[in-house]
Amino acid sequence: MLQLHTFGGCYLAEAGARLDSLTAQRKALALLAILAVAGRRGVSRDSVLALLWPESDEDRARTSLKQLVHSVRQQLRAPDVLLSSTEIRLNPDRITSDVEAFRHALGRDDYEAAVGLYAGPFLDGFYMKGADDFERWAAIERGALAHDFARALEALGEQTLARGDALAATTWWRRLVATEPLSARATTGLMRALAAAGDRASALHHASTFQQLATEELGSADGSVAELVARLKADAALPSPRMRGLGDPPSVAVLPFANTSGDPADEPFSDGLTEELISAISRVPGLTVTGRTSSFALKGRGLDVRRIGETLGVATLLEGSVRRSGGRVKVAAQLVSVRDNGVLWADTYDRVTEDIFAVQEEIARATANSLRKTLGVGTPLARSMTSLVAYELCLKGRYILNTRTSEERVVQAIRYFEQAIARDASCAAAFAGLSDAHAFLAVFGYRRAHDAIPNAIGAARKALALDDSIAEAHASLGHALCVYDFQWAAAERELRRAIELDPSYTFARIALGICLQDQARFGEAVSELVAARDADPLAPHVYAVLGRVHVNARQPDAAVACLREAVELGPDLDLVHQQLGHAYLQQGLGDEAIGAFSRAAQLTGVRDTAHLAYAYAVTGARARAESMMQSLLDSREYRHLLPFHLAMAYTGLGDIDAAFEWLDRGYEERSSFMDGVKVTPAFDPLHADPRWERLLGRMALSRDGRKQAASTRHHNRRA
Repeated sequence: MLQLHTFGGCYLAEAGARLDSLTAQRKALALLAILAVAGRRGVSRDSVLALLWPESDEDRARTSLKQLVHSVRQQLRAPDVLLSSTEIRLNPDRITSDVEAFRHALGRDDYEAAVGLYAGPFLDGFYMKGADDFERWAAIERGALAHDFARALEALGEQTLARGDALAATTWWRRLVATEPLSARATTGLMRALAAAGDRASALHHASTFQQLATEELGSADGSVAELVARLKADAALPSPRMRGLGDPPSVAVLPFANTSGDPADEPFSDGLTEELISAISRVPGLTVTGRTSSFALKGRGLDVRRIGETLGVATLLEGSVRRSGGRVKVAAQLVSVRDNGVLWADTYDRVTEDIFAVQEEIARATANSLRKTLGVGTPLARSMTSLVAYELCLKGRYILNTRTSEERVVQAIRYFEQAIARDASCAAAFAGLSDAHAFLAVFGYRRAHDAIPNAIGAARKALALDDSIAEAHASLGHALCVYDFQWAAAERELRRAIELDPSYTFARIALGICLQDQARFGEAVSELVAARDADPLAPHVYAVLGRVHVNARQPDAAVACLREAVELGPDLDLVHQQLGHAYLQQGLGDEAIGAFSRAAQLTGVRDTAHLAYAYAVTGARARAESMMQSLLDSREYRHLLPFHLAMAYTGLGDIDAAFEWLDRGYEERSSFMDGVKVTPAFDPLHADPRWERLLGRMALSRDGRKQAASTRHHNRRA
């Protein structure tokens, strides 16, 4: 059965594999799109002639149509794919279309199925020169289908909210707001869902964003948004004047505690205290806590309380200072209301250094008690530690990982974690840090995956054997199981457990988003990454990975919008420019794609140079692509990084055998990005080859692959 895809582009597929047939024949694809929209009723020949040959005389146009129909039947090797009598229509026994399936889903009120089919605007990026009537027809249909898509999202938002599932409702309304950013109806729907989920602060933040955008674009904002803002603020008011303006449940950002000792060597200690507090307070049910990356992004910026609160979308800030002198530590902390800069709680702790664990516990508990009337019984707060020396070594290791700049720095972090373990073999946090450090060696290309990832897995399992409540260890293990062992279900369990333990730990949501994307579960991946973005709004890696998911979901417009935000936050993050390149290619913007890939290659070298070679290959500069490929093949130092990326370049060059040779090597070596092979658009030309399903089978990504992977996995893991 042939499938015609018109949402987000226009192409044909068979058994899930994209076909090259008719790819270059715009009028053939346009004819199929016209017939898909018409459905079972078909289209008259005169209507087709008017859309596709408006300037030709009638006889010539009819001859052209007859030749086109014959060509379509012949190239698809399906004489009956088009039925023609008075009208022309698609044969439903030979070809289906996403437009038809979309409308059928709407007709039976299966809105979730309809939304799942809508991969992007109708015929997005599809253009026929000199066919103005066709372009006008496509624009009308595009608008009508987009309207139906928006109404399906709205229905899902209302239905899930009515069932009491506020989190699911938030996901649907967010997608609608992304589709219709100037719609007051979409904005108020999202605000209602957020408020029902207990996040009034984010609801008010979205209202402010809408009002600013609507004023800039339309000259004024719809009054319904302002009315809902007023109601939410009134509902949030509490009897105590000191708590005025806080949401329900409350939200807080822990700002980096200032190191006032005058000794830069104490910076890891003060930053470590901040991170421990973020983790501890995040464990309190009902509190929304900003992630580490966004909190630390504002360090030393000199912003006032209101500006920080608006930037992070929180109602309160926890700030303070740390001073160490001799064997004592002095910690000052205060909780401040963003609305009126009022101090809700403040205290100073002057203790011996060994009491720092108790101080963390007291600050976390005092903050939580100030924001909630009561704490749940047995709620875990500060992380347990037995050795101050091991604790400080862990802080130094984490400090380096959070500010990593080189292979040497990551190796130094490993030494600190190993020293912590030597001091205290029961220090679960040290094993968790050691796991992350070994994983970094592989992820950033400093070590081969087979040399580094097994060490990461072993350290994570040791950490969890000592303390099963360490979110970082669950996340590190889950990430490794995903990208190295392809144990998708086990990886997902570990990553969801990490999020449950520490909702502010952004990396866990990023890794879960990647795990879901790799299995083509794009909607779920986007939901996790949107949640990560909301919790950590200044983290460029979140936007970068979210952009990558949109690229792999064939949604280039959404990808470009997201990745441009990522460029603002992290202009030197190579993944952002690399994925921008792929998004631009999907939009047909070859020059912009080459520019983005070139910038990525400047930042990282060999890996993104392979993507640049791919771009040159698919945009017609074959000689330049081949020259780059030869340079890459001569680059022996980083050969372990390249299999996946060289396979992509060879696919662009049309050398399918070489592409599979490098993909097989990538599977054996677990090269970077290999886990995402199933969803990478560049590999679409390989899908019809029998070797493709065999590869996916070994990675447990095909229908029968999970059993096959389970039986062969131990042969592929090397110590």
